[in-house]
Amino acid sequence: MAQVTFILIVLAASIIVHVPKQSSEAIKHEQAMVVPRPFQSDFSFNFSYNTVINASEYPGENDTERLQAALDDVPPEGAIVLVSPRVWTACGLIAKSRTVLKGFDGTIIRRPVNVSSPIITFENVSDFAVFNITFDGQNVAEGYGVYIVNSQRFHISHNTFLNFEKSAVKVCIDIGQQSRYFVIDDNSCFNCNSVPIFLFGIPGERSIKEFLIARNVIVNGTDNGKIGVAFSTNGTIANNTVTLCEYGIATRCVSNLTIENNVLKNLVGHGIYLGTQVADWGTDNIIIRNNTVVNASIGIGRKYASFPIENVTVIHNLFVNNSQYDIVADFPATFINNTITSAEKIRITDSGALFLGTRSINNEIIMPGDLTEDAEINMKDIGIVAKAFGSYPDSPNWNPEADIIDDDKIDMKDVSYVSRLFGYSEN
Repeated sequence: MAQVTFILIVLAASIIVHVPKQSSEAIKHEQAMVVPRPFQSDFSFNFSYNTVINASEYPGENDTERLQAALDDVPPEGAIVLVSPRVWTACGLIAKSRTVLKGFDGTIIRRPVNVSSPIITFENVSDFAVFNITFDGQNVAEGYGVYIVNSQRFHISHNTFLNFEKSAVKVCIDIGQQSRYFVIDDNSCFNCNSVPIFLFGIPGERSIKEFLIARNVIVNGTDNGKIGVAFSTNGTIANNTVTLCEYGIATRCVSNLTIENNVLKNLVGHGIYLGTQVADWGTDNIIIRNNTVVNASIGIGRKYASFPIENVTVIHNLFVNNSQYDIVADFPATFINNTITSAEKIRITDSGALFLGTRSINNEIIMPGDLTEDAEINMKDIGIVAKAFGSYPDSPNWNPEADIIDDDKIDMKDVSYVSRLFGYSEN
């Protein structure tokens, strides 16, 4: 065994020499750097339409007919459709381009019982908005709220969504089409399930693009309640609050995305997850920063399939009091200056996960690979892994601390992980 240990230490030394590694100074510089946004836009919209239409002035046998008549009357140059402050019972509405649907002083549009069509659909249109309306989905199965297809330059803001069993706001596309340049902000969703705010493109494409999802509140979405973004690119999800839901922020096959300053708490599953699937190249160029994830099952991790995840930075987040793990590093990423509950709340299964500046809530230094807990990675740490090399949980030389890549065996992945960080110190 001593001979094997010596050979492995020599091999580790060879890895140290030949595997590119960062110096302590370079890593500290990386900790301090400002990570650039993959996408940033001021989102300038012009909804200053001269025509104002009062929906209350339109005839019809029911509210759906009255509202649709008002929407049909929007001229090509655009109009603001005012919906007066009462309860309107309507759904299946279809809107044109350059339509601003605007409520005031407590406007409510309530779905008729047992009617499942979306309350309002915008399809193949542009330059529209929905402001200041409370939508009540009446818990009807398969019934969307605001349903948007193949559309661009729109703003969904300051609305309240109640009791939706399908997405309160869904943005999607048909093959070969796009939905782009839009903002969904300052909305509240209560008792809304099946992804209350949902962007869903087409696998293998990134045709939902240039978007901001900000300052929304989602409460009590117990059946797949979350903000969901799939097959999309060039967006920001920022300053949202998701609580008492199944998940927080869920992504699948996304590119050039920033997730920042969100508060995600009291969740059944993941606070933040990165997903992939068949027929798509994966997820790339993601920045996750300044988020708070508390009382979830897993703070952050991968979900769905094992296709590539690349160029992910997780920086300055608070992941605490999550019941299973604060961080499941089952994807390659650089984790910089994050705060977690304790060292036991990290699980690493991907050797491409690098941890820099991690601290516990008690400000303890947490350095995966620092087996001697002296805040530096040196030959002592490599020696500990080498002594346990080849062991399994039932082996006499088994050392669970040396199983850095958590797979119930100590092999070259563990040796390589420590060797790659050789010389790094947080003293």
